Amino acid sequence: MNADSSIKKLQDHRDENKVNESVKLEKRIEFNSIEQMHNLELRLLEKFNKLEIQLLGAKLEIFQWMCFFWITQIAVNVVAIMILIKK
Repeated sequence: MNADSSIKKLQDHRDENKVNESVKLEKRIEFNSIEQMHNLELRLLEKFNKLEIQLLGAKLEIFQWMCFFWITQIAVNVVAIMILIKK
């Protein structure tokens, strides 16, 4: 009976070790996936920041062209009005 109980204890201990190793492996995998997600999040933030900077540059360029167009249109209208007034 003593030998059977010793064998049973060894088997239980071995099973506990397997469970513990499995849990450690799952935590390691979980940690790696969390780290990978964090790295992915950082890369996405960098890409979005670059994209936002490019978008702001494009908006600024469009605004500059709009101002140029408005100023030239006002100048053309002023010249046309002055020509009409002189006649």
